[in-house]
Amino acid sequence: MLGDLGGALQSIRSESGPDAVGLYLATGLAYDSAGQVACGMAMGALGSSSFYTAATVDNAPVLVVAELVAGNAMLNPVWEPHRGGLLVVVGSNPVISHGYGTTLADPVRRLREHRSAGGRIIVIDPRRTETAAHADVHLPGRPGSDVILLAALARDLLDDGADTTELSSFCLEEDVLALRRALEPFTLEAASIAAGLPLEQLAALVEEVRGARGRLAMFCGTGTTMAADGVLVEWLRWVLLILTGSLDVEGGMRFNRGVVNRLRPPRSMPTRQRGTASRPELPRIAGQVAAVAMVDEIEAGRLRSLIIAGGNPLAAFPDPDRLRDALRSLDALVVIDIVENEMTALATHVLPAAAQLERADLTLAEQVSFRSGLQFTDAVVHPQADARPVWRILADILAATGLDLLGGADPGALTDQQFLAGLLSHAPLDAAEVLAAGPHGIDLPAEYGWVRESFLLDGRWRLAPAALLERLGAHLGPQLGLVLVPRRENAWSNSVVVAGDGAEAVAIMHPSDAAAAGVTHGGWAAIISRHGSIVVTVAIDETLRPGVVSVTHGHPGSSPGMLVSGVEDVDPLSAMPWASGFPVSVRPLGA
Repeated sequence: MLGDLGGALQSIRSESGPDAVGLYLATGLAYDSAGQVACGMAMGALGSSSFYTAATVDNAPVLVVAELVAGNAMLNPVWEPHRGGLLVVVGSNPVISHGYGTTLADPVRRLREHRSAGGRIIVIDPRRTETAAHADVHLPGRPGSDVILLAALARDLLDDGADTTELSSFCLEEDVLALRRALEPFTLEAASIAAGLPLEQLAALVEEVRGARGRLAMFCGTGTTMAADGVLVEWLRWVLLILTGSLDVEGGMRFNRGVVNRLRPPRSMPTRQRGTASRPELPRIAGQVAAVAMVDEIEAGRLRSLIIAGGNPLAAFPDPDRLRDALRSLDALVVIDIVENEMTALATHVLPAAAQLERADLTLAEQVSFRSGLQFTDAVVHPQADARPVWRILADILAATGLDLLGGADPGALTDQQFLAGLLSHAPLDAAEVLAAGPHGIDLPAEYGWVRESFLLDGRWRLAPAALLERLGAHLGPQLGLVLVPRRENAWSNSVVVAGDGAEAVAIMHPSDAAAAGVTHGGWAAIISRHGSIVVTVAIDETLRPGVVSVTHGHPGSSPGMLVSGVEDVDPLSAMPWASGFPVSVRPLGA
């Protein structure tokens, strides 16, 4: 099989150039450090820039804003639950998702730890989520109102309560003035109307944030990042953290330098990276091609072969029917996964990957981990049948193509431990010590102040990027009528179902909306947007505010992606499709 695949890839590269071979890295490899790194190495060896990831489906605003404000897309604020202070969670449910921006093992314990240290928790979400149940305050704001709400908070802080030392020492004066002008229309009264929340509740929120100077932490999640102006919500999160002097300080949110992927200071502020020939209007995000451009590149004949590592784009991308037809037209579709799914059925080549307990691993999500350091875990059981670690699969594919991934080493002679030790060759920790420490890990001391002192260009946050100021001025606020928002589920990881068959797509609705639509609890319904429709089973849930219907993100066969366009309403800054807070209607389909 590999000989056939190698010959096909050789021919494609020779005839159409290296960019005709692409790779999609998805959530299934989110915690496979060797596999993730090998994907990047493989693209480098192939000489291809056709690199796609799930980031431009749900996470791109986080990367875009970090780059615009701090000069590096991978710089990420990390929460420290044991410090107390004020935690504000917007459009995120870390009890289920285990964190977004800060990865949290045992999230309920971390929330309790935060409160036992004297901390308070405020959740802003249209649903009383599992996280909201652990909060001191739940504000059920209207989807799409987050920009106006956070802008109003920032406006009031600039008027009274901002950290003047932070602004004068670590921000450009012209940025502070430009931000003040841009925020002028965003009053608390406007936020109250947009969010559908009492003015007194928002005034109390301002006082809480004002009183948390140096001790504010904020999460945003897919409820906001997948929205039309998710990039503005993420930017305003950074703005509020900077205004309160809560970034890069003990007691607020800190940054991890990383171990394997160690962060380096920017030499200049990054410039917008050009997109593909078929979608030049969509920038690359942290070097990645926009996910919505994949189908255009295939249809144009520029992408002729694709390696999919740990994901199912049909369950997450917009317009899956069009994408399915495009994938069928590829000369080679290589699927690397641990389970059979729709993608393996479409593939020309299926390569079974070792599952999580069948391979060794390092913690690679260093920039988003609240623990600073590194852990190693060995394989627990031997791989079954023909399953192999992803790094070895990629090395074998490249060897069959006449290319080298491992610097001349024989893939069959290397162990997981040797490959992972190689990743640590330039790290500040000794590889042998990391492997010997095992799951107990080796901690590095938490660092504070290093970003402002030695990382930021000229020692200043870019508080008011021109592109974001322009977007803020054009912001239209929430949609009227019924809107759809995605949600996360226990035992799910995007399109990967960890437990159960996941056959039933369940839409949550408030009783008043269900009654107006004529649907009942347990009944079937169609959710319809101007781009498509899906069939769901309705669940009546009073924890969701009226005017909102919620569907699981990434559900195979009934994904919100079927309601979304990859051509219209695609964010020009983050290259993300509009997949949260958009108008829908609901119609009953029978018992």
